Amino acid sequence: MDIISHTLTGIAVGTVVATLSNKTYKEKAGIMLIGALGGALPDLDAISLWSKFDTTLGAYFRLAHTGRQIYTGKFWYSHHAAMHSMLAPLLFLLIAVIIKVLCKKGRKISNLTQYLKQKKFLLSTFFLAYMCHLLEDMPTPASVWGGVNLFYPSTGYIGGYGKIWWWNNYDLVIIVSAVILLNLIINSIPKRYHSIKWKTSIAIFFTGLGLFLVQINTRTIDFSYEGSTTKYNHFESESKKIQKEILGDKLYHIMSRIDSYIPLHF
Repeated sequence: MDIISHTLTGIAVGTVVATLSNKTYKEKAGIMLIGALGGALPDLDAISLWSKFDTTLGAYFRLAHTGRQIYTGKFWYSHHAAMHSMLAPLLFLLIAVIIKVLCKKGRKISNLTQYLKQKKFLLSTFFLAYMCHLLEDMPTPASVWGGVNLFYPSTGYIGGYGKIWWWNNYDLVIIVSAVILLNLIINSIPKRYHSIKWKTSIAIFFTGLGLFLVQINTRTIDFSYEGSTTKYNHFESESKKIQKEILGDKLYHIMSRIDSYIPLHF
């Protein structure tokens, strides 16, 4: 899936955790921002497609392969490799905690458990949002990777089912956006209704998840392919036709127009 959809999913996760936290609006906003970061971060490995990658990072690290070769390869730093594993978010969190502990004057290691308890909502949001990104990539085509390297450093890749196309999954974006909007409304309700709020928030999330899974598994086209494909433009066109059938002409054109204004695949 595309970076925008992944980021929105991370925010959706953040809205649920924010409801559970019952914290201030400022702290809840921080949780949602961490969710956005966790949802987007796995695709940092796509930096090898940057037009100046070879003359900057590639040259600095004296890489033997071009950015394009790295992106489509099976190196640990290729797309869908180590950054798309369960290990990656754990390492990011570990590094963040260590830096926080070392930079905080007077903080002792013995206080680490207390610190983790204080930041449990932020840390859990980041991890869950990150994992949602990996799960969302699994229904896309196998392409050159064959899925995501979920259990790195294992060499096995999981996914690549081809149930959905890489992008223009507007129906899925609408579902995720609806979850965000409804949970933002839930979060505006006074704190004294916390029990009702978090239960409703979780119910909204899992309802959205159910609809998400139904939409993924009811596409009328099999988008699966391995390596490269000569049917790329055909799949792109068919994906848009499916969206038009699902959303109707009016809503489809609205989403398509929004898509045209965003300088990213969406």
